[in-house]
Amino acid sequence: MINKEKAKKSYQMIQEMSELIELSCIELMAVLYDIKPALADLLNFDNFDHSYIKKLNRVNELCKKLGFKLAVSKYKFIVNSPRGIFEMVDMNDKRKGKLSVGVSKDINIALEGVELYYKKTLDSKDSRKFGEVMGYPKCCLDFGDYLCKNSKGDKKRDPNNFGFANPAVESLKRSKNFAWQLNVFSYPLLSYYPCNLDCKKSISYVDKIFDIFNEVDSGRVRRNKLILKEPATLYWTCADKILLYGDFYGDFKNSEIKYNKAVSEISSGEFYQSNDSKFLNNLNNIYKNIEKGNKLIMTSSYFEIYKDKKRIIKIKKDNQYVPVLVKPNK
Repeated sequence: MINKEKAKKSYQMIQEMSELIELSCIELMAVLYDIKPALADLLNFDNFDHSYIKKLNRVNELCKKLGFKLAVSKYKFIVNSPRGIFEMVDMNDKRKGKLSVGVSKDINIALEGVELYYKKTLDSKDSRKFGEVMGYPKCCLDFGDYLCKNSKGDKKRDPNNFGFANPAVESLKRSKNFAWQLNVFSYPLLSYYPCNLDCKKSISYVDKIFDIFNEVDSGRVRRNKLILKEPATLYWTCADKILLYGDFYGDFKNSEIKYNKAVSEISSGEFYQSNDSKFLNNLNNIYKNIEKGNKLIMTSSYFEIYKDKKRIIKIKKDNQYVPVLVKPNK
């Protein structure tokens, strides 16, 4: 049983850290209460100047109060998206980049997290090692190894394996059921992709997170559970999806929803440094048609948007999994 007053004070400090450098409150709380051993992430920043260093110093002060160790990379990284490959450059490089940071109760683990965060994009062995350091379940590490087999140029590459280009869909392919705790299509609470959407160890992780947040921020728990449980997701990738609220019917391949609310989360134009403008225009046009309608029917080869009984548009799919329309069933 946690001390509620102490937990609230710790949560206030973690919120401040999150606001200063955009680290995940959820993951920081998970590290604090030993649900996971560490977190590592990349932080956006414009200039590594006095103002930013001051922020990092304040974060370091808060880490000491919380019993954390903070590690920061000595270089910054340029993301050549959408491939996710890093170029490591000096801090004084004028291009906008990212800083790698690690937080743990053990400085050696924090330092290892910083080093492995960028190395994992270059070598699949480092990807698994990173997951081990972060405390991911073995079954999900094995799944990560499978995703890594889809590297371009690999002679054994499986054309049906989306790999890290679309790991959520690979989780879906392996799933008979879809637990709301593991809704990686709407608002994932995991920092990794589960081996399937009913992975018991991953569900346990999310449940533990909610148990802690019930003590410090029950409103956040209600909001998070709502977005995990309520919408169906029309999903292309983690950066491009549309949330639909209404009555959902069907399974992972053939489904429909009579919706009364649609929320666009088409963001790859901002998330990536470069993307196909035609692709983005198509997605935005689909959303405009969704706004005109109130029903969407999904099949393995096409999907249709309707206004009552009138069909607005029928769109052919090049792949049965792009996009998918999914919602948790348990």
